[in-house]
Amino acid sequence: MPIKLLVVFLSVLNLLIACGPQSLSIEEQRQGAICQPNQLCEYDNQVKIWLSEQQITPETPFEINLSLPSSLLVHSAKLEGITMYMGYIPVLFEPLDDILVAQSMVGICSERNMTWKLTLEVKNPQGQLKHVFYYFDATY
Repeated sequence: MPIKLLVVFLSVLNLLIACGPQSLSIEEQRQGAICQPNQLCEYDNQVKIWLSEQQITPETPFEINLSLPSSLLVHSAKLEGITMYMGYIPVLFEPLDDILVAQSMVGICSERNMTWKLTLEVKNPQGQLKHVFYYFDATY
């Protein structure tokens, strides 16, 4: 009986260790970009995202800049808090010269340093949707 209990215990322990949280979702791993928060990020699909300022302060307007190849269109975009869930903020891009620009602002919360994620959904000519993720920090 003790051997069966030991086998069950080790099996459960193995499952718990193997099922730890993933640092990036499968979608995020496929983007092919390693970027630093608040910096210009260039993705494999020729998408570029950067902020108007390197230091973002909550409740202060800032711009999100986007450069897309002509074959891609923005389907949707939103901001979500990563450090703390705060709902989501829709992001609307408008053309300006040869890039797209969105005016945005993030909320303030009890965390002085908060990481945010821009989820950009782009559509290719075949109508397929792809996700691009951009992370940045807001500090007060």
